[in-house]
Amino acid sequence: MTSEAGRAVTQERAATSETVNADLKTFRGLSAFAVRGLQRVRCVALGSALAYPVMRFAAVPAA
Repeated sequence: MTSEAGRAVTQERAATSETVNADLKTFRGLSAFAVRGLQRVRCVALGSALAYPVMRFAAVPAA
């Protein structure tokens, strides 16, 4: 990513998707799966992906 556009994309990605990945791995236990099989792992990953926005908005204080 030596171009200016490439650096902008990398910076935007770090601010959005990498924050979500770090949160899921650190606080939600998504680093190691307690299930076996592709279908079950997919269910756990999708459940975490669906629960992430709910957890984030629940933590925001009401204005």
